[in-house]
Amino acid sequence: MPDWRAYVRARLSLPDLTAEREARIVRELAAQLEDFEREARARGLSADDAATQADAQIDDWAALCHDLRLANAAHARPRLDRLVTTLDQRVSSRPGAVPMLTSVLTDLRPAVRQLARAPGLAVVAVLTLALGIGASSAIFSVVNGVLLRPLPYPDSQRLVRVLEIVPESGHYSVAPANFLDWRQQNGVFERIAAYSAGTDTFTGTEGPERVAMAAVSWNLFDLLQVNQGLGRGFRAEEDQPRQNDVIVISHGMWQRRFAGDPGVVGRSLVLSGRPVTIVGVMPEGFYFPTRDAEFWRPLALDPATATRGAHYLSVVARLKPQVTATQASAEMKTIAERLAREYPEASRGESADVVVMQDLIVGPIRPMLLTLLAAVGVVVLIACANVANLLLVRASAREREIAIRVAMGAGRRRLLAQMLAESLVLASIGGTLGLFVAYAAIGPLKALSGGSIPRVTDVTLDGRVVAFVFAISMLTGMLFGLAPAWQATRTQLGAVLKEGGRTSVSAGGRRVRSVLLVAEVALSIVLLVGAALLLRSFVKLTAVDPGFRADRVLAFRVALPDASYPEPQHKTAFVDRLLGSLGSSAGVAAAGAVQTLPLRGSYNLSFTVAGRPVRLPGAEPSAEYRVVSPAYFRTLDIPVLRGRVFDARDVRPAPKVALVDAAFARQHFPGEEAIGHGLAIGNGTDGVYQIVGVVGDVRQGALDAAPEPTMYVPFAQDQFNSVWLVVRTTGDPAQMTAVARQAVRSIDPGLPAFSMAPLAAIVSESVAQRRFAVLLLGLFAGVALFLAAVGLYGVVAYSVTQRTQEIGLRLAIGAQPGQVLRMVLGNGMKLALIGTAVGVAGALALSRFVQTMLFDVTPFDPTSYGATAAVLILVSAAACYVPARRAMAVDPLVALRQE
Repeated sequence: MPDWRAYVRARLSLPDLTAEREARIVRELAAQLEDFEREARARGLSADDAATQADAQIDDWAALCHDLRLANAAHARPRLDRLVTTLDQRVSSRPGAVPMLTSVLTDLRPAVRQLARAPGLAVVAVLTLALGIGASSAIFSVVNGVLLRPLPYPDSQRLVRVLEIVPESGHYSVAPANFLDWRQQNGVFERIAAYSAGTDTFTGTEGPERVAMAAVSWNLFDLLQVNQGLGRGFRAEEDQPRQNDVIVISHGMWQRRFAGDPGVVGRSLVLSGRPVTIVGVMPEGFYFPTRDAEFWRPLALDPATATRGAHYLSVVARLKPQVTATQASAEMKTIAERLAREYPEASRGESADVVVMQDLIVGPIRPMLLTLLAAVGVVVLIACANVANLLLVRASAREREIAIRVAMGAGRRRLLAQMLAESLVLASIGGTLGLFVAYAAIGPLKALSGGSIPRVTDVTLDGRVVAFVFAISMLTGMLFGLAPAWQATRTQLGAVLKEGGRTSVSAGGRRVRSVLLVAEVALSIVLLVGAALLLRSFVKLTAVDPGFRADRVLAFRVALPDASYPEPQHKTAFVDRLLGSLGSSAGVAAAGAVQTLPLRGSYNLSFTVAGRPVRLPGAEPSAEYRVVSPAYFRTLDIPVLRGRVFDARDVRPAPKVALVDAAFARQHFPGEEAIGHGLAIGNGTDGVYQIVGVVGDVRQGALDAAPEPTMYVPFAQDQFNSVWLVVRTTGDPAQMTAVARQAVRSIDPGLPAFSMAPLAAIVSESVAQRRFAVLLLGLFAGVALFLAAVGLYGVVAYSVTQRTQEIGLRLAIGAQPGQVLRMVLGNGMKLALIGTAVGVAGALALSRFVQTMLFDVTPFDPTSYGATAAVLILVSAAACYVPARRAMAVDPLVALRQE
């Protein structure tokens, strides 16, 4: 390849220009000839032929030199008719070429070369883009995996959930008898099935272990259109009481517990004391209804005993082709309301609804994820504004170079294309690095979600995310590259080529940079306000008194199978022995039992107050229902407001007793004493429970919900198969796990203690979703604030550099350094204050979108807005102060000598 610089220097003579300006012209012209030669070789020409074609592009060197000298002397652009058409124009008009592709290939090489001449700017721009694109891609990967990716079943868009609508409770689980009627009477579903998720005890080589399972209708796998990997699914005759001693196991259970034995089909094992036979193994990757389900067994509903009062089934269906969810909902509503009229005692006022399964799973999380995606999109815009400002600075420093290209005949369109090529190169590199950032962030995002995001395990870096990264990279490249490219191509040739001239900053360039900076600050304010609102909301939520004291409490569950504990007194005896063993252990202050732990689900039952008119079936009041041991209230430090708690007297067949909380007393006994009243509770037992005490309110469902009225009865008078144990310790509750397991094992070696965790961790887990949103939005707001501060610093610092002579002159004629400091700070802070005002207005307009994510904080909370504006103004002042200090130190003699 010829030495094109030497070639150009030998033919170009510009004695009227300084050596520096002449060198710039030589370098740019040589680069264009070199590009043309490479393009010619890429078309298949030999090295000699390619060099000859490049040499032929400029056929009148003397005329070129003459016109450049005229431009320099006249300080204006002369006629350049005799100049050779630019190499880019020749390439793009070559016969047989594909203009767009050729233009791109031609522009990329000089773009890379130009960026290599400013490595500092390129590195800062690429890192800024990688941060913005990587963050947005990571959040998009979550949105993709949770919201956009279909469920892992064939034609999953036709899968729906069918829900009952129960008066005063809304959407609810389904009663078994209603499901059986739905299955017979509907005409909109190909198949309909029911299931009930739970746990069962599996005894392996390492002892008993509680594993997740689901009892399902026999046709569930056919409904999901998934075949077994080994063996078969269930048969209709196996979905009958006392004939459902078969199970299908998951691929994971097959691998972990049976070492992938292909002969596992037909093997028998014991689950909760009952022998069952494995008839099938599901394929790898299959899960339903959750990923932790290890096996499935037939639901085995008995039509003769199926009830309409107990709502505990989940119902899934597959729509017939051409049937929409809306049409199916209308038919199921008609069927359910007809059944409610036929069975008014149990189903009065009930209806039904059909919801697409994916919408039901991810619907509650959709607003939060879309808010986070919008927030990270703001970060990308701020990154684009920052890089655009960098490129504007770079463009003003390249005015002479652009003038030379103009002198060679380059049109604005070609110059725009070349400048945009540089932006796209930056965006491509930034996007590639951003892809690695997104990949690295997926793991922490999953961990940070704390299991509060449904389908979070489906979040991966797939082809859709890669396509998103490519699209956003190209889009950002155009966004941050257009303004600098347009500004750079408005160069006036005579002004930049005149002898002694210096790079000038046009008013248009200053305005564009100022507008971009104001936009950065405004967008940062929007994010900061959103983060402040969520943070204040989260702080208030975590400060809520749940009604119990969770510190130093260990919680765990024990399940009592009917095969081993068939009678109520057997269950009561086990719980009493276990509580006695735990209470006598070293390091234990108190121990209690409850069937449903606070913040771990709702258990609602209807009731009537003795002596008051009986309401129609389905119209009775309802309340939270808890079955507890006598020491439960002392263990959780729930205050007793009036009366007494349960004691050893409250057993069968003694008179039934109950406690109610203050919310129950206020709602149902206003102005009178609740103690002494009787409650007929719909828990399947006969008789009236007499209220003997009133205890403090407990937030049973969620911290952000008001305490629900709650009824308590003794465990000795209403037993459950599964019970939570709560143990208050004198030290770290995590240190008591071995003691708790041993206490259970000493009474029944076949029972595992499971779901063991400190109660404080369970309380923290209940706000995990809000914590996830607060942390991420806070992180994005911090990044936005940092980028805005860097952008402000860059604009002010560049302004000081451009105004060095002016500042020196001011100092020379008597201006004080403090005046210079105030001038520079004032110019920068003016932009920051304008951006703050615009941002606050924007935040006020957009705050309604986060309203559903707030707790005890209004979207217009003045504290959040005031604190955010103050922080941004302080950070802006700090960003402006450093270049302002440098302006104070300008030496007037040096500045004036440069002039």
